[in-house]
Amino acid sequence: MDAPSFEFIASMPGIEICRASFSTHVFPRHFHDDLYSVGLMHRGACQCLGPGRDDATVRQGQACLINPGQVHAGGPARDGVFSYTMFYLGLDLVRSLAEDVSRRSQAAPEFTALISDRPDVCESLQQLVTSLGSEDDLQTESALVRTLGNVLRAHGGVPRDSDVHDRTFVRRARELLAADLDRKVTIRDMASALGVSQYHFLRAFKRQTGVPPHVFRTQRRVELARSLVRRGTPLSEVAQLAGFADQPHLTNTFKFYTGVTPGHYAARIAHTPSTSL
Repeated sequence: MDAPSFEFIASMPGIEICRASFSTHVFPRHFHDDLYSVGLMHRGACQCLGPGRDDATVRQGQACLINPGQVHAGGPARDGVFSYTMFYLGLDLVRSLAEDVSRRSQAAPEFTALISDRPDVCESLQQLVTSLGSEDDLQTESALVRTLGNVLRAHGGVPRDSDVHDRTFVRRARELLAADLDRKVTIRDMASALGVSQYHFLRAFKRQTGVPPHVFRTQRRVELARSLVRRGTPLSEVAQLAGFADQPHLTNTFKFYTGVTPGHYAARIAHTPSTSL
């Protein structure tokens, strides 16, 4: 049985992540004065308020939402083991995201439900968990903003800013995402430059383009890498010029989108007398 493990995201202060697989650990009744706890149950079930409270048991595929200062416990139900991911979020971070979603000053929000099985909440939490293994900080940041925005709208009493279906701002967003591909960008900086909330930016961009911002930027990086390879740029330089973390990151991403590695692609170009690619 694995003990819970903790990790942090260097680019996202205010977040602590706890993962547990097939754990049997029983947490006593306790509270976190300055942290929100948002978790997703992957396997088994957890008694959030201790034995005898079946209405407070979070089950596989469900989320649990715990406010700062809220007394809770935690122990496996049913077969005695459970697997989960829990996010501990600082007060300032959650308040900031609540203000971003609503575009107005907000007191610290309060979750109105302990357990959620809403698809928009649970599915976006699963996407956030999956994104944690990504080398793309923009992907993880996007998943975090989208997930917490969904949680706050569904169970935090935070109204969403009115949608503005503005193709001009999305067109400008595409231009910003396609520029300076070797430079790190953040959702916060993008939204600020466009004059919209982070949450609205993510929703509107995907609605109008069909893909989230991090995927759009990654595909532009792959296209730049293809162009550089066709020009004969050494592969050791392509990764840096196209904004990939390193050469393995370039290789894996390039193959994912094209079906071949950059080396294979370069070899085919070298043996082709002429090409109009």
